[in-house]
Amino acid sequence: AIGVLIENIGGICKMERKKAYYWCTCLQMITPIKVRRLIEEAGGPSEIFGQSDEKLVQMGFTAREQRIYHEACAMEKTIEAEYEKLLQSGIRFVTIEDEEYPVLLKEVADRPIGLFVKGNLPKSDFPKIAIVGARACSSYGKECAEEIARELSAAGAQIVSGMAYGIDCCSQKAALEAGSSYAVLGGGVDICYPRENIGLYEKLIRQGGVISEMRPKTRSIPVLFPRRNRIISGICDAVIIIEARKKSGSLITAEFAGEQGRSVYAVPGSIFSDLSEGCHELIRNGAVLLSSPQDILADFKLEAVARKVHRKKMPLTEIEQDVYRFIEREPVHMEILLQKTGYPAGTLCSALFQMELKGYISEEAGGCYKRTFNVSDS
Repeated sequence: AIGVLIENIGGICKMERKKAYYWCTCLQMITPIKVRRLIEEAGGPSEIFGQSDEKLVQMGFTAREQRIYHEACAMEKTIEAEYEKLLQSGIRFVTIEDEEYPVLLKEVADRPIGLFVKGNLPKSDFPKIAIVGARACSSYGKECAEEIARELSAAGAQIVSGMAYGIDCCSQKAALEAGSSYAVLGGGVDICYPRENIGLYEKLIRQGGVISEMRPKTRSIPVLFPRRNRIISGICDAVIIIEARKKSGSLITAEFAGEQGRSVYAVPGSIFSDLSEGCHELIRNGAVLLSSPQDILADFKLEAVARKVHRKKMPLTEIEQDVYRFIEREPVHMEILLQKTGYPAGTLCSALFQMELKGYISEEAGGCYKRTFNVSDS
């Protein structure tokens, strides 16, 4: 029986177990649960080669999935050379049997059989927090993402997101200022998507990692993003949603997080904004309302550390202090500041410029200014 088995699996039996798992990624358009069942019933990753259509049908494979399987089998002779080329490119392949595979992700029912990694995977002994939200975020959402990510990262949490426009990249850039961050991509780890985030992509590889279950050279397409989202929530202890419309990928991530037993936090927003509807719905359905970074820091017992690393203010001059009291979280126009403060335009402009350099305020579109979130009032 053993001799027949060896004959059936051909050259693939000569591969190391890890290379056999790599070959299994050729089946990535088949659901991970079916692939894992195939591996289990065959007796291991090396043994899944050469299964009959009858056996595949018994395991619930559709005609399309059978076709994908047979196309993968045809790659048997090239897979070893392809695997060696992968290693030379600086991409690591971490299988579900490797110690480095994220512990939390192993608990997920539809976990991937392997992950492609550039850089590193998150460390198991530090909290992992996902921050996701709207691509077309508001300035409020951007500041929330930056402040929360910066505080959590400085306190030792590892920030995970999808490197998309908006909330994702804002949170990851802020996290890298203070610590580490990890991006889970919809496509291959060798393709920076979106291309405009190439600087962030390269920094993530140096200070964290870029991760995907998809084979290198796979382009990011919409159908792959939900699969990506289950990994974002799956490797994390908690997920934070900042700005999400009623139907958005962020809510899919929150749904995955709930199914996986992860904590879900949502940042509230304006009742007049479509970007707040998703977060408010999450809060109504039981998500934790996140009003400041301190909420989650306390939940993960990181609050004391956060206080030690909190950035100190640079002092304001007397004129700057006077101007600062007329600036709130909502943008205020220069003309209104001129009226309220009574200062000449030159004096006011100089004060505003210095306050922006010190991090107290930020200039918005249309000659408006507002307070930032990233400086403590203590």
